[in-house]
Amino acid sequence: MTRPRAELVICGQVAVAFAPDCTVTAEAIGIAAGRIVAVGGRREVTADAAPGARVVDAAGAAVIPGIHDFHLHLTGMARARRQVDLASALDADALLGIVAATTSRLPAGAWLTGGRWQEAILRGAIARLAAAVGDRPAYIVARDGHSAWASPAALAIAGIDGADDPSGGIVERAVGGTPTGVLRERAMLPVAHRASQLEGSGLAEAMSETVGELLGWGVSGATDAGDYDAERGAGEHADLGESFSRAWEARDRIDGRLRVTLDIPTAAIPAALDARLVSGAQLADTSTMRFGWAKLYADGTLGSRTAALFAPPSCGPDADLGILRLSPEEMLATVTAAREAGIGIAAHAIGDRAAATVLDAFAAAPARRHGAPPDRLEHAQLVRPVDQARFATLDATASVQPIHVPSDRDTADRCWEGRVGHAYAYRSLIDAGARLALGTDAPIESAHPWRNLHAAVRRHAPGDGREPWTPGERLPAPIALAGMTVGPALAMGATDEGHLAPGARADVAVLSCDLATLLAADERLAEVRSELTLVDGREVHRS
Repeated sequence: MTRPRAELVICGQVAVAFAPDCTVTAEAIGIAAGRIVAVGGRREVTADAAPGARVVDAAGAAVIPGIHDFHLHLTGMARARRQVDLASALDADALLGIVAATTSRLPAGAWLTGGRWQEAILRGAIARLAAAVGDRPAYIVARDGHSAWASPAALAIAGIDGADDPSGGIVERAVGGTPTGVLRERAMLPVAHRASQLEGSGLAEAMSETVGELLGWGVSGATDAGDYDAERGAGEHADLGESFSRAWEARDRIDGRLRVTLDIPTAAIPAALDARLVSGAQLADTSTMRFGWAKLYADGTLGSRTAALFAPPSCGPDADLGILRLSPEEMLATVTAAREAGIGIAAHAIGDRAAATVLDAFAAAPARRHGAPPDRLEHAQLVRPVDQARFATLDATASVQPIHVPSDRDTADRCWEGRVGHAYAYRSLIDAGARLALGTDAPIESAHPWRNLHAAVRRHAPGDGREPWTPGERLPAPIALAGMTVGPALAMGATDEGHLAPGARADVAVLSCDLATLLAADERLAEVRSELTLVDGREVHRS
């Protein structure tokens, strides 16, 4: 068979593939029919192209495989564009000021929704916040997404009176037993299911803006990490959960622009089985959308002190071991059901007890179906060395988000004293043979991939004058970039993605910096953007 001749040639500092020990480079790539068909020197690739082929001269710019954010929340990112954002509130007065400015623009009785409050700041502002909101229903989620504050009106709508804690959740109470409005883990769900949220054409428009922002950074692929449960789904695929169904509703804004993998909650496994959906399958009548994993929540988070631990934290109540949201027996039954359905598991596990319990379930469950992608352990923020070695043994992917490191280091030092050597231990996981795939957890953190790279390599935030946190866990830039490109592809079993070798899908980003700057991974990354982004060889972004 005659090899196709390139219809598009891109010349520049081409990173054909990122590997742990090197970066494979070239001067040019040739693209035809959505695939890489030629790699090599500029003259060679250009001369071998088809007559009239378009040539893009990126000069000294880095030309790389498009980034794949392996863990984000598209619906949450889209809604966050239209909601109150408390991330910038550094004290109670600032938090109340943002809330007051937002509520002044809302119609009477309309829900106030949003998030990203910080625990220490909200703690001293609850009474004033309740007074400021008054009789308006309000539901504002914490920065880590595992706690929320609900106004008295919202608690009443959800029927929460503080009498009992739900299984896997906590309703915080003041002296005397009255709920403070702070809800942890599964206690959030009754309010979350009733809160008014952006939907329909407004959500689709915000989703399109979110996709455009990702493309502008050089992100050509993403895995939507799914939901807590199968509630609040909409439209044709309502029974597959909100994240899946909302993305499906907005598919005309996504398909062909972003290579997206859509996860579902574990409660939706029966519905996926009825629809004959298996992990990795292309969704019908789409070109760049596929079915992903089932999201299992094993525990909570560090910030909400709900991560499931083997030993009490060094902050908070002495006997507090966090929340294991499923028993080991329930976890094994869920993993078994997913394996039998040909669906991979993506298990949220922050604490060391949660990680060990998930890995136990992976080990005890029946073997995966042939062709099914490996299961994933999401976050892996505290993992014992004995369990780090099990990732390779079990062929489980470590799905991690380095951008959490600068945000979480102070809380981890305070709450996991004596254990931080095993926290966010990305280099240790690599050394133990684990497969790493990197994401951002947006909108919990920024989806900015280059800030994520900086955090992986530097272990501190730009401008933070402190020494890198646990510097032995820093990732060399080529390893981190592999985790942002070929790592997610291997985690899905997509051998033709994440690199620019002949035969690969032409998902490409032409960056605003050279390759040396990218590999230096210093503070200059904050300004990096994509000048040109391609998906399947089609131009989907140009600056």
